[in-house]
Amino acid sequence: MRATVRGVALTGAALVAVVVAAGAWVLSSGGTDTPPAGPPKTLRIITWNICGEAGGERGQSGYCPLRDRPEKKAEKIAALARERDADVITLQEVCGGAPGSHVALLRSALGPGWSVRHAEGARPDGETRCRDGLSGDLGVAVAVRGEIVRARSQNALPRDPAGVSRQTLPVLCVRVSGWPYTPCTTHILPGEEPRVREQVAAVREFVRGEDRPAVLTGDFNRNSGAPQLDPLVSSFSVCPGTDEKGRGAVTYHGWDPEKRAHTFHELDHIFFDSPPGVKDPLVDCGVVTELMDTTPNEPGGPGPDGYSDHAPVYADLRTGS
Repeated sequence: MRATVRGVALTGAALVAVVVAAGAWVLSSGGTDTPPAGPPKTLRIITWNICGEAGGERGQSGYCPLRDRPEKKAEKIAALARERDADVITLQEVCGGAPGSHVALLRSALGPGWSVRHAEGARPDGETRCRDGLSGDLGVAVAVRGEIVRARSQNALPRDPAGVSRQTLPVLCVRVSGWPYTPCTTHILPGEEPRVREQVAAVREFVRGEDRPAVLTGDFNRNSGAPQLDPLVSSFSVCPGTDEKGRGAVTYHGWDPEKRAHTFHELDHIFFDSPPGVKDPLVDCGVVTELMDTTPNEPGGPGPDGYSDHAPVYADLRTGS
């Protein structure tokens, strides 16, 4: 498969539950039948905001395609993992922690050899349960083709000083037996309020608490050249990066109902370290735009042509193994 950004191919230089205690490592019994014999020489990563939590009809700002078909989303994620020969899948706006949830369905769709962990977050009203009959709690997830031996998570979003929002947004990291990298994922608050910088700093501190190289993925709600992401850009390399004008690869499609116009943004990224002995680990980097819905979000409009308002982002990294 050849992924594209606005039609241009991109290349390099892109069943035991774990109890997760905030900031503390927790031992896990795994979740794979036949984990690989050793670490992959090239770590293949996919991150995707699947907008999986139900709520919002066609024409409303909260609409997202296939919100009522979690099995379809899980099947497509697993198919993409097979096509990309992925080792890591990280997801945002995903339901987990219950039978029939995205995470449970994904675990089944991926099959033996995979481990999946989920970290719970809350909407601004403080509720964690996924809406409109979906199973599980809202949050982020990490799936790996290997044995997760430890996982940790914490809410990185400071309290709303106005006391209005009770939203929480976790950062989740997992350790995999034999791997030099620690995969992590998060979801950063949109907008310009001061809490964004505090959240980004908290995410960086949490990930830097590892004693090994990290891969930090997620929906950062702004392009990698945005000032709020300076702490991450100064600490990691990034896929996709920005050009000389600060533009990045398109990973999100929106619809402006007043102007009846499409909007495109660069919100999703993979930040990564270099393992010992590997000067430039990036082998490939890209965005799978064909899985992103690009139809007008209007009442009675056409059916979606993708699975989410976000596109998956992938990166292949040398591990030095």
